[in-house]
Amino acid sequence: MAVRDRMSTRAMVEGALLVAITILLCVLDAYVPLFALVYPIPVVILVTRHGLRAGLLATVIAVLGTAAITGPVQGVTVLAKVGIAGVTLGECLRRKLSPILTIGITAVAVAVSVALLFGISALAFGFDVAQLEKEFTRSIQGALAFYRHLGMPEKELETARKTLQQMIEIAKISLPAILFLAVIMLSVINYLISAAVLRKLRYEIPQLPRFSMWQIPWYWGWGYIAGGAMTVLGQAYGRDIIFRIGFNLVAIFSYVFLIQGLSVAWYFMDRYKVSSPLRYLLTFFMMFTRLISQVVVWAGLFDGWFDFRKIRSRA
Repeated sequence: MAVRDRMSTRAMVEGALLVAITILLCVLDAYVPLFALVYPIPVVILVTRHGLRAGLLATVIAVLGTAAITGPVQGVTVLAKVGIAGVTLGECLRRKLSPILTIGITAVAVAVSVALLFGISALAFGFDVAQLEKEFTRSIQGALAFYRHLGMPEKELETARKTLQQMIEIAKISLPAILFLAVIMLSVINYLISAAVLRKLRYEIPQLPRFSMWQIPWYWGWGYIAGGAMTVLGQAYGRDIIFRIGFNLVAIFSYVFLIQGLSVAWYFMDRYKVSSPLRYLLTFFMMFTRLISQVVVWAGLFDGWFDFRKIRSRA
């Protein structure tokens, strides 16, 4: 009985500490948005170590505590940012689901959170996509005014204006892909940080395969090909919706196969014992040099079909 009481007291103290950390991170997020990357972590740890009920109770307290300090709107956003994603990820880790399944389920929860945040922004602040477009236009005008102040010739200013306008048009078209990739990235970051913290606390978390051994199913390549075909056909026949869907598919699968291509490159750098500084430098150039990154995307695409690393044959 005494042991159970000690365990219960320990759980309550740990829960109170994690709730306090959550509230602190949520309050700081109102001023430093970088904290958005980590503030579901305390709830994740609480759910994993002490169960779903503890996580739900902590979320309610965090919502009320943040609302009391920063206002009701910020308090409600805690439910979206912390509660949904944090409780979902924590429950997946508590059940010891595979890393890929955990990240996938968490991504769905993060997507729901993002949709809820958009809804809150629309109701509380009147935010909509048209307003975002106006902000983009205002940003262009501000940038051009700055260049003009520096003495840039009008001809170059016009070129800069067209370039910036084109970038904004691309961003508008690819907004679904950008949101999708952001959701996946947030899910992966939260998973990696949570898993690292829980391992430090001696909690068993299934390991991801080594990066050099990551491999995407071969049939994902058809998504990239279908996206390219839809982009070409939509543009050729003036079907804007087909073009937009294809463009977003290409954007999403390009990043997917970029990761796969980097995994292939990492495998061969491991095999030929490339030094760590050089491999990180090469990886940087592979990611941010346009022509090289496209070659890496194709390498990732073809690896799904030709299995350059013979992973499937060894399975």
